[in-house]
Amino acid sequence: MIWQEYAKQLKEVLALDGGPVGVTFSDVPIGNGKENRVMPCAAIYQAARKGFTFNISADNCTCPGGSTSLGLSVPSPERAASVKKFLIEGEKFSSCNASFFRMRTLGEGQPPFGVSKFVVVGPLESLELKPDLVLLLCNPSQASRLVLLSSYETGFPLKAQLTGSTCSGAITHSLSTGRINVTFIDPSSRQLVKGFKDSDLIFSVPYFCVRSIIESIPLSTAGTAKPGMGYNDIINE
Repeated sequence: MIWQEYAKQLKEVLALDGGPVGVTFSDVPIGNGKENRVMPCAAIYQAARKGFTFNISADNCTCPGGSTSLGLSVPSPERAASVKKFLIEGEKFSSCNASFFRMRTLGEGQPPFGVSKFVVVGPLESLELKPDLVLLLCNPSQASRLVLLSSYETGFPLKAQLTGSTCSGAITHSLSTGRINVTFIDPSSRQLVKGFKDSDLIFSVPYFCVRSIIESIPLSTAGTAKPGMGYNDIINE
């Protein structure tokens, strides 16, 4: 399958620690997917670095905020109030009710309620289902190359949304806007998922944008192309 070949190229060219992750919204679980209880951010990490595939559903998602961000369950008023209180008084990610409201309302990513029963998260190299998104757990140097590769053909500047939870930034935003996004991985995810490196971030790409990135690899120095001229050529002109 072509996306599995894409995974091999991206892993090799970027020298990723692990591999690209595919995310598919599906009404049926994937055959080799784990259905044990898991947080979406942990599933992303384990798919990238451990090679595991997960069928995330409302029944096995252990993060209330993650279940909402992935559109798997609509929170009750009581649950929504509890999450808000936790973000303000527990994690202290918002200063007050008003800032919490603005963070949620002004963000462009909207949870995909009712879209699918399962969110399949697994290594792109072995994913059986066509992905909706491709996530790359990478460092800033690798991300800078991806930024250039993603704009090489179109010239469109990247417009990222940096606030919000890890799963919201990595999955919800790109799914609902159809745009590439960069997620720095929030402090809670880094605390709960011990394997994340300080240098890790998540570069999220809608699948329909991946072809352009792949085709740009041999054409751009952000990929494998050799420079057509050097810095000295410019300086000496």
